[in-house]
Amino acid sequence: MRVLGVDYGSSRTGLALSDPLGITCGPLGTLTEKNDERLLAEIARTAAEHQVQRIVVGLPRPLSGGTNRQTDETLAFKRRLEQAVVVPVVMYDERFTSKLAERGGRRAGARDAAAACYMLQSYLDSCTKMTEDV
Repeated sequence: MRVLGVDYGSSRTGLALSDPLGITCGPLGTLTEKNDERLLAEIARTAAEHQVQRIVVGLPRPLSGGTNRQTDETLAFKRRLEQAVVVPVVMYDERFTSKLAERGGRRAGARDAAAACYMLQSYLDSCTKMTEDV
């Protein structure tokens, strides 16, 4: 199953794409579109182009738990994205992915795609672990 990872941000949105089997992934690119309708349309176009069967949006959670402004904005984005695409949209914890992406000394746009990739790979690994535990 091909999966699209989305690291949503107010300035840049990173994208990552899994392989057709949903085992590994790679950075796909970064969208700098700030207009919500156009951003959603671009993500929907990308999902259709790559025939993804699921979209995973990174959920930024404070280390202390609970929610904050960024968490609330991302949850609202997820609800809007669900209206724009025909595939399931799920949330997955993205804590520490930006820090991991910064380690490589990448420029800002590349960091967003790398962060999306770290989040998506963690999601894919968790799905594999769940099927192994059954």
